[in-house]
Amino acid sequence: MKKLSLVLLLLPSILFSQVVPKYGNDTLLDIGTWNVEWFGDLTNGPSDETQQFDNVKNIINKTDIDIWGIEEMSNSTSFNSLISALPLYGGVNSTFSLTQKMSLLYKKSMFNFIGAEQILTTSNYDFASRPPLLVRLSTKGDSINIDTLFVLVVHLKANSESNSTGKLESYNRRKRAADALKIYIENTLLNKKYILLGDWNDRLDFSIHNGIDTTPFKQLLNANYNFITKPLSDAGKRSYAFSDGFIDHIMVSPKFDSFYVKQSATVLDNLGQFVSNYSNTTSDHYPVFGRFLFNKIKYTTPIDTIPTDTIKDTSRTSINYSIKSTNNFTVYPNPFENYFTIKTENLNNDLVEIYSPIGNLIYSKLLNKNETEINLKDYQTGLYIICFKGKYYKILKI
Repeated sequence: MKKLSLVLLLLPSILFSQVVPKYGNDTLLDIGTWNVEWFGDLTNGPSDETQQFDNVKNIINKTDIDIWGIEEMSNSTSFNSLISALPLYGGVNSTFSLTQKMSLLYKKSMFNFIGAEQILTTSNYDFASRPPLLVRLSTKGDSINIDTLFVLVVHLKANSESNSTGKLESYNRRKRAADALKIYIENTLLNKKYILLGDWNDRLDFSIHNGIDTTPFKQLLNANYNFITKPLSDAGKRSYAFSDGFIDHIMVSPKFDSFYVKQSATVLDNLGQFVSNYSNTTSDHYPVFGRFLFNKIKYTTPIDTIPTDTIKDTSRTSINYSIKSTNNFTVYPNPFENYFTIKTENLNNDLVEIYSPIGNLIYSKLLNKNETEINLKDYQTGLYIICFKGKYYKILKI
């Protein structure tokens, strides 16, 4: 009987001493968001600051996610201590005065930090005095593989008022904040690779305001922006530990959408299996992440991930044939030996990108003339991919 009692007493500690699993993929880019609930604040959130710090540090270390958007970083000293305790990561913190700041953590082995700024400060009221944090990162690698990623971290107004009038105003503030974000990304980040993530404090199917109102993010959904977290929401998952509903979201730009690994979005709602009393000792939100086709050293797009609607040529004549499309776009000769020419019409500084046979981005240029000669003399033979105006074209070097 004494032995059985001892086993029962030890069981909880054995259960919660399990190691947090690794979720980061060694060949893909993992990007996550996590509200860490008043991290470092002595009067709000989890009462044991040391335990919360250790739990957050260990989860970030063990899960091995490459980029983290963090919300409710509530103590600048704690932020600095966390970065010091995570030697693999660089980090940047918001600079506004409100305590609940947003942060970005990134793998230093993968990215160089270019810069950061607070945006949409003229909509400060609608963002609950937490203007979005915009961080620019560049990928590491040789000069022809450098790419830029824009990460926007948001923390929208909570539904925290005690009366119906206040809750309605909070709903309207979230909606106006989403309106401002839509205008910003369409005017400032057009054709950029960006990801918009954080604690949105509302659902995508309907609003938490009263369970009836339309989601305040309907304008983004209607514009066909991809919330990679929507399938999790539709499946009835939750990102907030103490009520139903998914309120932490990741939205990707049209330019970045094709690099998303379909159905890879995951909510770590199982952390209670590895961290004792997780929702009270660590955070009232669960981390959320997705995977993208970025090589760990170089920005790549494997050939087998090119969309199935790749235009196929049917007009080959001996060695000289061209690819034509509805964009009045022609590439010749195809196959080619050292050089080929792109001929197109109706240019408006349109971006053309060329990928090597192993998927590396080797050429990127804004076209401003109707004919452009491309020199690939120093590159290996094989199948190359041209991306122009959202279409992919195959061309063979012999």
